[in-house]
Amino acid sequence: MRIPSRHHPSIVVALMLLASACAPLAGCGPQVYARMWADTALPGGKFSIMQHQWAYDGEPVTFELETDPGGVHFVVFGLDGDETVVATGDVAGRYRWTRTFSAGPKPQEYEVYAQPFLMRGKCDWVYDKTKDAWFFYPGIAERPDIPSAKEQVMRITCYRTRIRLPIQPRGGPPKRVELALTKTTGERTSIARREDENAEAGGFRLVGPDNSGAYEVVYSPEHAQITRAGRTGAELVVEHADGSVERIVKEIDTP
Repeated sequence: MRIPSRHHPSIVVALMLLASACAPLAGCGPQVYARMWADTALPGGKFSIMQHQWAYDGEPVTFELETDPGGVHFVVFGLDGDETVVATGDVAGRYRWTRTFSAGPKPQEYEVYAQPFLMRGKCDWVYDKTKDAWFFYPGIAERPDIPSAKEQVMRITCYRTRIRLPIQPRGGPPKRVELALTKTTGERTSIARREDENAEAGGFRLVGPDNSGAYEVVYSPEHAQITRAGRTGAELVVEHADGSVERIVKEIDTP
């Protein structure tokens, strides 16, 4: 039985004791199959068993542990020691958990794990309503719960993209600038212009002019505005100072 270091220290100690106790006993180790799915790698929110998947900043991702219905009482999902117990499957043998991920200017790596357990008394994890969190708190006089399958692990890379669209002015500063994003489904979102430097205000910024006189539209989309797995179209319409109208289109990778 492998003892992952990402678990809370008290859980690691308990699992080590359980491993030593189970070593001489037949049937105490993993007995059923298990595999983990997530819904962020394929178009349309379809689930995939790819062990490395991408998620956009702020995007909620649903994980599903598939296992033998007769070999599980509950499933523990975890991320960096923050663990959640799911005791009821959506359907027999399928347990789901949703987590929202975040990233800064650089992509952030996460490792999600899940493992099914059999109870031998009461559940060793306790939910604290005041803290809205699960804690590992096994009963002293009870036999510990045992994992019924190997721990499943999936790596999530959370990212944020920034759209940059240059504008070469014609006769002076642009009179009107409009930005829209289009998903592969055809869903289109018009993006308002941000008039100040307040990042919380949302919207795109028109930056410039630079030393050459050029301008640039800069925008970081929200997860609901992009294609979840594929490409997103960015369309910029510019009405120039000389009265001409220019349309600039760019495809953005959004895996």
